[in-house]
Amino acid sequence: MAYALDSNVIIDYLNKNASVMAKFRDVAKSKTLMIIPAVVNYEIMRGFYHTKNTDKEVNYTKIRQHCPVDEVDSAIWDCAALLWSNLRKARRNIGDADILIAAHCIINGYTLATHNTKHFQCINNLIVEDWT
Repeated sequence: MAYALDSNVIIDYLNKNASVMAKFRDVAKSKTLMIIPAVVNYEIMRGFYHTKNTDKEVNYTKIRQHCPVDEVDSAIWDCAALLWSNLRKARRNIGDADILIAAHCIINGYTLATHNTKHFQCINNLIVEDWT
């Protein structure tokens, strides 16, 4: 098993949410892989560029030392396009960033760590775990 971290989990960790910090520690102790999808890295970094919160940015840099940023490849893009089409046909609309995160998890067999479980429940073959 490996985890892909959603933006809200990383933000909760940076905001010192006790349950999220405990889950991070437990997963790290178990030596289970935790990755940051590239689109999540984008979401986090754009927030730092906008707010200039250097303390949290330093802590995020430390997280990235243990949780590498996993790049998007063509299989992920193709899966995301299919997800988008299927969701559109089902009249479900979630943002492109979340579709890319879901595709990243599906293609790589990652469990998505998020607290936005309702948002992702409409995506088949996606394993989601609430860390809050």
